[in-house]
Amino acid sequence: FNLYKTDKKKNVNINLSVVGSNSKQKNLLRNKLNALLEGVFLTRDLVSEPGNILHPDEYAKRIIKLRRFGLKVTVYDQKRLKKLGFNALLGVGQGSIRGSYMVTIEWNGNKNKSKPLAFVGKGVCFDTGGISLKPAKFMEDMTYDMAGSATVVGLMKTLALRKSKINAVGVVGLVENMPGANAQRPGDIVKSYSGQTIEVLNTDAEGRLVLADVLTYTEEKFK
Repeated sequence: FNLYKTDKKKNVNINLSVVGSNSKQKNLLRNKLNALLEGVFLTRDLVSEPGNILHPDEYAKRIIKLRRFGLKVTVYDQKRLKKLGFNALLGVGQGSIRGSYMVTIEWNGNKNKSKPLAFVGKGVCFDTGGISLKPAKFMEDMTYDMAGSATVVGLMKTLALRKSKINAVGVVGLVENMPGANAQRPGDIVKSYSGQTIEVLNTDAEGRLVLADVLTYTEEKFK
């Protein structure tokens, strides 16, 4: 990943040859491999982006661009999440100047309307630990706390490019865990989307709060 390098290395071209007598099968295999690589490359690029570039607002915009591949993308912004009662997820992001989001990505490749396979990912675009601040050493790696969500996004792109004969949904919660003036405090109590109340003892244990709301919604909406 050298997108922001001042002196960029030249790209290396790799030729992949598929040997066989059946041209139709070769083309099919090539298309499947290309679809897989497109998803992998998207995931890699998302994970490699720095936190000041790929914050929740920008992340949601990039996912929206997947609509051109036939995916149904729905973005739930902070106002909508508040109305729904996503207080566990919103609590994690309340110290950030950025918004918090949930995004659903649907692929309907099975006309029989079978229940979709569901893939859920945590998208903490940067995790300082919040008020329970992490040590400075290696904190720059906390951009990787959104890798689960990036895997889901890349997977959904691959399914669409392959025209997979399944129904699938990817659901990601996008937040930024920052120690701002309005940040969640240790000892705060929030009521999650499921109705379960949660006492937050450590604001650096934020992933489970994001996933609690997103998983409950996914089970309820796409069961």
